[in-house]
Amino acid sequence: MKKKNIVLIGFMGTGKTYIGKHISKKLNMEFYDTDSIIERDCECRISYIFEKYGESYFRKIESKVISKISKKENIVISTGGGIVLNKSNIEILKEKGIIFLLDGNFNTIINNLYGNIEKRPLLKGTDWEKKAVELFLRRKELYYNSADYIINIDNKNRDVIAEEIINIYNLQK
Repeated sequence: MKKKNIVLIGFMGTGKTYIGKHISKKLNMEFYDTDSIIERDCECRISYIFEKYGESYFRKIESKVISKISKKENIVISTGGGIVLNKSNIEILKEKGIIFLLDGNFNTIINNLYGNIEKRPLLKGTDWEKKAVELFLRRKELYYNSADYIINIDNKNRDVIAEEIINIYNLQK
């Protein structure tokens, strides 16, 4: 019997892709990043999709990607920060996956976002920190309700966070 997928959710800047790649290497599992898949398939940046077609169009593409990759087994999946906005995404991911929420205090997240704002269409324009706080607070409950496990990222390096997830994952049957 194959093991379940490792699914990473959380707000932008929590390190889902960074940690997911590290875990996949350590466990010799395939890695899938939903945002990267969308950009590859659409042949453009996510910021362009938001600008040209809007967020709802992006969310439809995102859901199609989730449906497709969730059929695979024994993989690591890094999701976009808004994946929790569609409850069916989480239900599909839970069928073959264990959902880990990467969570931290807002100062940690803001520090991680610095220098990377241009890739974040929902934070476009001035006062991006205020936008980030509002978005974070709107989604926080969805993250907690979607997670099987909550992993705190504050003051931890990639290896420590990855080991926490791997240890929990290895206890699963």
